[in-house]
Amino acid sequence: MRKNILAMKKNILSVCLLCFCLSSFASSGVSEKLLQSFKETFPSAQQVQWQEFPDNYIVNFVVQGVRNRINYDKDGNLISATRYFGEENLPLNILTHLKKRFPNQKIFGVTELETDSNIEYSIKLQDNENWMTVKSDISGNLDVVEKYKRADQ
Repeated sequence: MRKNILAMKKNILSVCLLCFCLSSFASSGVSEKLLQSFKETFPSAQQVQWQEFPDNYIVNFVVQGVRNRINYDKDGNLISATRYFGEENLPLNILTHLKKRFPNQKIFGVTELETDSNIEYSIKLQDNENWMTVKSDISGNLDVVEKYKRADQ
């Protein structure tokens, strides 16, 4: 009797785990082909959340601590990919340009936006007095787009 109860508990646990794993990838309107392509492209994706809109799908997920957001059209084609990370993931040429031009600024966070034709970085910098947003292209050309006094000063 005890073996049967233990076996039943294991089966229930297995079913619950399978349902949890499937629900992390499944969304009612997302095609199986797109889900399969996503799983093959990002096999280590965690915290996967799909959203369906009239003209597109958006999937948010984390890979190796980096938060990602991908926008697909209804046919499953990638429209854009956005990643959110710190300075450790910036291309070396951009990091070098930033450190040279803004030596007293600390990198607070980076948003990378990639489309078919472009990769652009939005970099938040801070020092003791200011917050600043700098845009960079893949070549490291920098442009200050915002600058604010810090409220805690």
